[in-house]
Amino acid sequence: MRFTLAQLRKLKFPYSFDETIDLSELDGFENIVKVTNCNVKEEIWQRSEEEYFIKFEIKANLLLSDSLTLEEINFPVDIKASEIFSSDENNENAFLISGITLDTKEAIISNILINKPINISNAEYFDSDIEEDDDNINPAFASLKDLL
Repeated sequence: MRFTLAQLRKLKFPYSFDETIDLSELDGFENIVKVTNCNVKEEIWQRSEEEYFIKFEIKANLLLSDSLTLEEINFPVDIKASEIFSSDENNENAFLISGITLDTKEAIISNILINKPINISNAEYFDSDIEEDDDNINPAFASLKDLL
């Protein structure tokens, strides 16, 4: 959601709202095939003249590619997060309010990417599935096999 600072000054805090946002820009990013149905509940508090605290409840479905078979896996996301938005460029712990607009989309995307798995697979993998071929061992490393 985007708010101008003038709009925020007129609101009665805490201010709550729900929105459905399009995150199709994440399609094809890393192992994300597609993002569907991203619903966000937000609650805003004013901390100072140009600093705001926002709580998020983010629910979305990610279609991720299986790291072994590349099949699509449905991965539901249900995240509760909170962020600070500030006009102060020196505040490293806050999302910067650029110009006169507070935009929560960057914070939502960041929280989804932080909470999605790096790799995901439905395939079962066992160490016994690896077959060692003694003929292909480099002679320089042959003595290392005896260490195990």
